[in-house]
Parts: sequence; structure tokens; C-alpha cells
Amino acid sequence: MDNNIKLTQNLLAEMAQVFHRFCVSHNLTYYMLGGTLLGAVRHRGFIPWDDDMDFGMPREDYERMLTLRHKIDDGFSLKTYKDEKHFGYGFCKMYNENTTYIEKSLDTYTVGGVFIDIFPIDNIGDDYQKALVLSKKIHRRKRIVSGIFIKGERKSRSLTIISKCLSLLPKTNKWYELPFKVVKKFKNKNSKYVTNIYGAWGDREIVPRAYLGTPKLYDFEETQLYGVEKYDEYLTNIYGDYMTPPPPEKRIGHSIYYVDLNKPYKQYIAEQKIKNCREDRNK
Repeated sequence: MDNNIKLTQNLLAEMAQVFHRFCVSHNLTYYMLGGTLLGAVRHRGFIPWDDDMDFGMPREDYERMLTLRHKIDDGFSLKTYKDEKHFGYGFCKMYNENTTYIEKSLDTYTVGGVFIDIFPIDNIGDDYQKALVLSKKIHRRKRIVSGIFIKGERKSRSLTIISKCLSLLPKTNKWYELPFKVVKKFKNKNSKYVTNIYGAWGDREIVPRAYLGTPKLYDFEETQLYGVEKYDEYLTNIYGDYMTPPPPEKRIGHSIYYVDLNKPYKQYIAEQKIKNCREDRNK
């Protein structure tokens, strides 16, 4: 295993414990999702090549978490697109403030600390077929948001042209709310189906609320964390045969541009600004 990944995983495990204690102390419901839950079930910890963690919270708990985030332990922060101009995500990230971690998406670089992802889980109605229609609409809106903020060549010439046109629109972070508006009418209803709008798996993110159920503790490395109640149904919905690892060529993590596990990312940003100013003066 890459030693840098193992060190990152150690930091993530510590962050997850901080997040768990924060949620328990404030009576907030959360679940491990995606690859994090898969790791808990298949490996009793991290998927060996994974370099982040995914958690989800019912919308009500997610929004209450954001009102309480000033109470998170020192050295950590909970950030959203409402906080920072160049945040780049439609969901919350918990940062380790004492590290620097830069992700690359096409030719866009997002600077922060080592992070865990925290997604709101939204209602999407009682009819699965209608939920699929709404999911397509959500996907189109996410592509609009991507076109506005992310540069670079796309899979086809037509998509590249559309993206370039979208990039001319005002780059206000309110665009990240556009996909959520599709399910706004379900906000105060406990519908049969729920979804993770900014999740990576599209229609497969639509699952019966019953799959989430009552949070259940799972062993994860040296601690325990909450995950969904019906893990087999949930993981099968997302991955299919989830107990069979992918082939070696697909065992990859995030597209990482730069990592420094000992430098606060705000210090890195300040140093880069000074460096850029010096380079501008020397031109």
C-alpha cells in the first residue's frame, strides 16, 4: 500500500471519530455511505486504495448540523459552498485544518485540507418511476453547474461548446442549489424513496428510506461508526456484487494534485499568493 494513502487513512479515521462524537453529542443522525460503508462491510475499515470517507445525513439533520458546526473540535471545520467563493462542491466537507489536500477535476484545482464528504439525503417521492424522471432532471442540472464552474475539454465537441457557453454565466455559488430545487416539494415529507443528489452513482442513489432505517454501528478500523440498517440491500443497489473487489486497474482513489499532511491549507494558500505576487513583479 502507498504509505501516503495509509497516512491519509489514519487522519481520516481520526476525523471520522471527531465527526461521530459531534453527531452523537448533538443527537444528529448520520450514516456511512458508498465506499465507506462498503469498506466497513467488506474490509472492516477502509477499502485499501480509498483516500476519503462518505457520510450522509437526512436533510433535517444536515441543516441542523450546519447551524452547530462552530462546536466542532478545534483543528477541524465544516465547509459548504455558502462559505467560500472557490469551494467547488454542492455538499459539505469536513476539513482537517492542519493539512493541505488539492484535488483536480479536469483543469480545476480545489484547495482544502484532508476531508470527509457529508451529503444531505433528500426525499424524492413515493413512486420509483417518477423518482427516476426527477433523477434525470437532477442530472441535467448538475451538468449545468459543472459547465458553469469547471473548465476543460469534455467527451464530445458539442458538450465542450455547451460548457464554454455555460462558463460565461455569473459564477455565483447559488448555482449549487439548482439540483436540490427539483425535490424541494418533498422537503417536509418522509417519502418512500430518498436520494443523495450529489452522490456519484446517479439513479442508483435512489433507495427506499427503509434501507437507511435506524443507524447501525459497524466496526471500522479501530472504532465503530454508524451506517445504514439494511447494508446488503443498499450496497447491492449501488454496486451489485459488492463483495467482489474490482480488477487491479480500477483500484484507484481521487485525482490528487498535491498533498502535505503537515501544512495547514490556509498557510499553503497564503504562500501561493506571495509566490504569485513575486512572479508578477518579476515579469
